[in-house]
Amino acid sequence: MAQTLESLLVAGDLDYVIGKEGLKVPVKELVGKTILLFFSARGSGTCRGFLPHLIEEYHKIKRMDSAFEVVNISMDKDQDSFEEFFSGMPWLALPFGDERKKSLERTFGGGPMASLVVIGPTGRTSTRYATRSLATHGADAYPFSEERMKELDRR
Repeated sequence: MAQTLESLLVAGDLDYVIGKEGLKVPVKELVGKTILLFFSARGSGTCRGFLPHLIEEYHKIKRMDSAFEVVNISMDKDQDSFEEFFSGMPWLALPFGDERKKSLERTFGGGPMASLVVIGPTGRTSTRYATRSLATHGADAYPFSEERMKELDRR
């Protein structure tokens, strides 16, 4: 079966991510967009250090393309840490303790903290390693495709 955004982010009745104040956003509203999965934890110095840059570049990319979103995948150990860290993020998240997190960790290898996995508009994984591209090139790296990275490397 081909990977789709729904195959990654929907499990039974869990067919949504959350926004601010716990607002449920159906995954189907994200289909056709470029999605960054941000694997993070408040306790990670790497994540705390990277977050301001990611927020800045997120806003730049959103101005270029409204069909773009970030979904936080929390690796926090407790609800308070999740809520504190997520409160400073302008994007969406899986709810704390959500069972889909384990499936995403298995799919993407539960790599280093502050890792960004890019899911393209077709629902396929574009890259599992967008953190360095975003840190180096900022919003210019968008849409984080292999072609775009080669183009930036030639500059």
